Amino acid sequence: MSVIDRRDFVKSVSVAAGATVLAGANSVMAAEKKMEAGKSSSMKTIYEVFALKYAGPLDRPGAMTFFNQGYKDVIQINYYIWAIRAKNGETTLVDTGTGKAWGPKFTGFFPPEQMVARLGIKPEQVTRIVVTHMHFDHIGGITDFAQAFPAAKFYVQKTEFDFWVNSPISQRAPFKLLQNPDANKAFGELAKGPRVIQINGDMVIGPDMQLLLAPGHTPGLQTVLIPTAKGQTIVGSDSAHLFRSFKEDIPSGLITNLPIWMETYDKLRFNAPVENMFPGHDVKMLTDFPKVAEDITQLA
Repeated sequence: MSVIDRRDFVKSVSVAAGATVLAGANSVMAAEKKMEAGKSSSMKTIYEVFALKYAGPLDRPGAMTFFNQGYKDVIQINYYIWAIRAKNGETTLVDTGTGKAWGPKFTGFFPPEQMVARLGIKPEQVTRIVVTHMHFDHIGGITDFAQAFPAAKFYVQKTEFDFWVNSPISQRAPFKLLQNPDANKAFGELAKGPRVIQINGDMVIGPDMQLLLAPGHTPGLQTVLIPTAKGQTIVGSDSAHLFRSFKEDIPSGLITNLPIWMETYDKLRFNAPVENMFPGHDVKMLTDFPKVAEDITQLA
C-alpha cells in the first residue's frame, strides 16, 4: 500500500469511527430524552384547593343535614364555593353560590365572584367553572360568574341539566323548594352557546383533573378529583354536607336516590382517602384549616 493509499485509508477509518461514535451519542441522548419525557408524563400536576365562604353561619335542623338523626338538634352550616389553582395560576372554580338576587337573604353574604380576587386570581385566569349540581345555592350565581369570568367554560352533567331545565318533574313541590328558576333559565340560555359543556359520566377536563359523577343528592351531582400535596383529593360539594358523612356513611336529609348515594360513597372512597374529601357546608372548612384571606381557607 502506498503512502497516499495508507493516508486515505486512515482518513476513511477515522471518519467512519467518528460517525459511529456520533450516532451512538445521538442514540444515548435520544434515549435520555425519552426517559425524561416518560418521567414528565408520569408526574402529576399538583393543585391547591381553597374554600371561599360566601355566606353563613346558618342554623339548620340536624336531621336535614345528617339523615334521620338529630331531629331536636341544631347544626350550623356555611355556604361555600371552591377554587382549584394550578402552579401557573390557571384556576377552576367550583359552583357559583346563591347569586346577588338571593344572597342578601343569607347571614354574612358576600358576592363569591368578588371573593376570588382575594386569592390574587385575575378573571382571565379562571378557565373552568364546575357546576356540581343545580340547587339554588350552587347555580344561583350563574349570570354573575358568566360575566365576571368571560374566558371560563362551564361543566355540568347532562343528567343534571336535563332534569332541572327540561323535566316537568323538577317543577313538583319537593324540587321547587330547592331551585332558583331564574338561574335555571339563565343557565339554559347560556347552554345554547359554546360556553356550557354537558358531559355524561366521569370525564378528564384538565391536567390530572377529573369530574366524577356522584348522584344521590341530585340526579347528576358531580365532584372534582385532583392531585394535591396531600394526595388524591375530592372537592365533594353536596355529596356530603358534613365531613362526618363521608366517614359514617350517612348523607344529608336532602335525597333524590339513597341507594345510588351509597354507591357514590363507595366510588369516592375508592378514589381518595376520606381525610381528603371536602363536603358542601361544614363549618370546619372555615375553622379548622389555614386562613389565607378573609373568609378563605386552604384545604389542600
